[in-house]
Amino acid sequence: MKKWIAVLFLLLTVFLASCDNNGVDTLTYAVFPYMPDTGYYQEMIERRWAEIEPDIKLVRAEWNCYEDGVPDGIDVIMYDTVMLDTLIENGWIQAIDRNAVQKAEDIFPFALEGLTVDGRLYGIPVLLCGNFLIYDLDCADLADAEHLTDFAHESGILVINSESSINRPQYIHEILADTRREANPSADSDEDDLMSLMDQLAIDAHERDDDTQVALAYDSGIGKGYIGFSESIRLLGNRISRTGIKSISFSDQEDLPRVYVDAVAVNSKVKGKRYEKCMELMNVIAEADVLSSVSVQNGVPQYLLLARKSAYESLVKRFPLYAQIEKLAFNENNQAILGPRP
Repeated sequence: MKKWIAVLFLLLTVFLASCDNNGVDTLTYAVFPYMPDTGYYQEMIERRWAEIEPDIKLVRAEWNCYEDGVPDGIDVIMYDTVMLDTLIENGWIQAIDRNAVQKAEDIFPFALEGLTVDGRLYGIPVLLCGNFLIYDLDCADLADAEHLTDFAHESGILVINSESSINRPQYIHEILADTRREANPSADSDEDDLMSLMDQLAIDAHERDDDTQVALAYDSGIGKGYIGFSESIRLLGNRISRTGIKSISFSDQEDLPRVYVDAVAVNSKVKGKRYEKCMELMNVIAEADVLSSVSVQNGVPQYLLLARKSAYESLVKRFPLYAQIEKLAFNENNQAILGPRP
């Protein structure tokens, strides 16, 4: 009799566990495809997830918010805020409960504001990035400069992909934002006139380089600096010890610091218990410890700009240059960029 009671108890336990997940045994998710190493990020996510929900398997998917359209069959996605309006208008993502965001006070307020439309929050901020001046510390003029216009008398001193079809629109918006003091201005001015200074400062041979080529050209000794995202610094070797990073005005006006926000969101088709599990997964993807872990790979810092304040604590202690990146993220004047990119 005792044996049968034990068997029945075991079956009941299994049944209740199944009911608890309400049939949710897998979740499909896609991370931002432009990270330095998406596979490594997924490993960090899945390791943490196994500690929380060992009975729910995570299935990796690929999805590009700029190109791939409707995220069919993917429960949780990552996207760039420049695509937020498109995602909402097409009904591809849904607003989430703010109270379900774990340790929301640890997230930079401007990043949350960038995901908020009509009072509704469309995801959790994860990563940040921006067009910064990355420069040789031995160049005192660049170290002291606050505006690119300070170098109006110079030419060919920076590695800038000013002729890139992806980057040129970004630079135009940076110039307009700093000139007009608007975080997200409309691009209604003459392109060539706006870009004349950047074209002048750019080293001719590298105006059409991709972002990786720009960083590697600088590292090889070309130019005094370059315009790029913070994570590009991971590519440096020869000049890393004498490299700095800072925000700089793209006009003669005071710098208006702007950053892109990459966020995690839930598919609009997800409902019920599945939605609750997706919220758990979103919080893991945006967790400070996960972000700190993915920021160091094989002992090498990735110099990611992170959306959580506490994620920087361990990084700053280990890698001095991260103190400068932390300063960029903590700038109280930061605003989220809502267009255009790429």
